[in-house]
Amino acid sequence: MAIRTDQMTGLERVVAAMQFKEADRVPAGPLVCAAARRVLGITYQEWAQDADLAVESMVHAEKLIGMDGVLLLVDLSVEAADFGAEMVYPIEDTPHPVYGNPFIKTVEDYKKLEHIDPRKTTRMRYLQSYTDGVMKAMGDRTAVMTFLYGPLGILAMLRSAEKLFLDCMKHPDEVIAACRIITDVLLEQIDALGETGPHAIVLDTLFASGSIMSKDLWKKMEGPFTTEIADRCRKNNMLPIVHNCGNDVYFDVQIEAMDPAAISFAWLPDDCKTPEELKQKYGDKVCLIGYMPPSPDMILHTPEQVKEACKEQIRVLGPGGGYILSTGCEFPPNGPLLNAIAMMEAAEEYGRYPLS
Repeated sequence: MAIRTDQMTGLERVVAAMQFKEADRVPAGPLVCAAARRVLGITYQEWAQDADLAVESMVHAEKLIGMDGVLLLVDLSVEAADFGAEMVYPIEDTPHPVYGNPFIKTVEDYKKLEHIDPRKTTRMRYLQSYTDGVMKAMGDRTAVMTFLYGPLGILAMLRSAEKLFLDCMKHPDEVIAACRIITDVLLEQIDALGETGPHAIVLDTLFASGSIMSKDLWKKMEGPFTTEIADRCRKNNMLPIVHNCGNDVYFDVQIEAMDPAAISFAWLPDDCKTPEELKQKYGDKVCLIGYMPPSPDMILHTPEQVKEACKEQIRVLGPGGGYILSTGCEFPPNGPLLNAIAMMEAAEEYGRYPLS
């Protein structure tokens, strides 16, 4: 890939995209999270429990791949672990709760949830240190986006997604009360993360999709809490960004609830049938981040195939700005990093403005 001397920084490109402006090229950043550990040759188990190693991994991964922005997703159990979930840390797989021993076993167990101080926890404190280290290393030139799981997502890790969904319909008061406790802790975590200075917080709102629950149910159970979370992000000078890799994502109600700067997605929203319709309907309302399939494409496809797919997404979603080329979800932790590099090469080769 030819080196240019007139390039903007990755941070400048991302800011331009979120302002619906055309930068020098389409910004790009495959969501290389746990895969970053492989640049150092350390295990998932080590990476997920040592913030210093996580920082070093991301610094080297950013240099290798050349990402315009980085996402500091560790795994989806960070908050649940601190609320009391019994955890498993596999050597080369994603940390997760002990599924056979959920923290919330019955409806009555929702009352077991207690307020915790995220500054005095283990895993949320890890994220604070991770964010601080990455910001100090690259925050002046690279967009740094740290990560939170939404209240319903955290409860799913503590209860199980299937039982939580049933509880939302049969026992909504108990679930809402638990969301209140979790949200209050998340607001304090946002304050703590704000002190480290990331440019944005990405909130995972998986339940706001047609594959899980109706719009009306999501608006009742989680929507109001996401409004508070987004407002707290802005109060701490961080942009709120939504990530939702579910099918038939609810762009409309999430924009209404949070007014996010961007939405990171893996599938088209429920009210759009084509990427062209997506660009026309939402391209001037929210910055679009995505949406290359992370699996199986990033595992089975060659770098050349990845670049061709990126070229088509740039063609449709890139004009006028408001678009960041990325994977629709986390880059496979054990996927070939050559395909992450291929995405960046595609942005350089096909994403130069004005787009041809």
